[in-house]
Amino acid sequence: MLPSPRSSDLHLEPQGLKVLWLTSSYPWPGNTYAGIFFQTQAQALSGLGVDMAIQVAVPWTPRIVAWVSARHARRRAEPRHQVDGRIPIDRLLYFGNRFQRCMGRPHLGVARQVLKNLPFRPDLIHGHYAYPMGLAVIEVARRLGIPSVITLHGSDVNTQATESALSSRRFQRTVSGADRVLCVSRALCERTRQLTGISASYLPIGIDLRRFPSPMGRLEARAALDLPPDRPIVLYMGFLDPSKGVRVALEALAQPSLAGVLGLFVGAGPLHSAIATQANCLCREGVPNPLVAHYLAAADMLILPSYAEGLPTVLVEAGACGTPIIATAVGGIPELLGDDRGRMIAPGSSEALKEAILETLAQPATAQRQAERLREYVLDGFDAGRNAGHLLKIYQDLLVQGEPSPT
Repeated sequence: MLPSPRSSDLHLEPQGLKVLWLTSSYPWPGNTYAGIFFQTQAQALSGLGVDMAIQVAVPWTPRIVAWVSARHARRRAEPRHQVDGRIPIDRLLYFGNRFQRCMGRPHLGVARQVLKNLPFRPDLIHGHYAYPMGLAVIEVARRLGIPSVITLHGSDVNTQATESALSSRRFQRTVSGADRVLCVSRALCERTRQLTGISASYLPIGIDLRRFPSPMGRLEARAALDLPPDRPIVLYMGFLDPSKGVRVALEALAQPSLAGVLGLFVGAGPLHSAIATQANCLCREGVPNPLVAHYLAAADMLILPSYAEGLPTVLVEAGACGTPIIATAVGGIPELLGDDRGRMIAPGSSEALKEAILETLAQPATAQRQAERLREYVLDGFDAGRNAGHLLKIYQDLLVQGEPSPT
């Protein structure tokens, strides 16, 4: 667990510090949940006085593809420029489909776009995810002569880094080329060390705990969301994709022993139609971020049967809400749910998920004790403002001292 920093340690007088971020997504009115963890940390840094700007690298999509793909249509609809409080956000188009990632060098295209559209001359550049953003950041930092920071979030380490020999080389170049490498879970730090021999620092982004002052009553939350007051609700919240175990969840909920349970899926993705056709399931998309806490409070439990993860923000949010959790023991999830803070199962087993759901419903006192332990753990270590202070210190060490200090 990160220690609570003293203000004297953090040098919290960063007026004039200009930081540029490069990310893969950022919330906008048409999708208020995409990249919400970026927004949370960026706003916390901005609140500390850092002069922030964010550039979002968006793969270029032909108009004809957007006509037949809702996901690509949403990406084309994203605003090229927006302002979030004090933070300007610009979306930069680059060629980055699967063929181009395999045969071309899209990171150089991203880097060119960044350099052409600089909102100011940054003192430091911070990229999120290894490729193409991370390698693009290293190229921009080299050309501008400024330090670079990379945060690894999960799929870039667990999946992308070993997809091919080319992917492995790119990952190695990214991790070895950055002035500081951060990971959002200890499991990602260890995996990065195994793949590259380089030690990364653990720094979770956290959440804005002010949005979760105290758990809302279940009946109150259900009334606000027009959900049945007396039916068990199993909640899934996130991208509706097979990699997240959504098919496993649907198979579990289709079992006769769970016929009376309502499976509530909040999010968007390719499995939306499959959810909509299952009798005991309900799908809601386009949910405003302020309502996330309402949905978590309304549920009897949150499930996340993913095949791979970094450190999922939704589990941290559920912890802040005091919602019992069932999740697969992958990535950084055991760091959250270990020490009896939730139930963990193996990935890919609808039978194991079904049994865990039945046990959670049959043992509400046990589930609530686990949820209370997780809430204490989250409140202690996942405050976005505190962790932004640690990130600010990393920035200042790189700029002032020329070398990082251990976290």
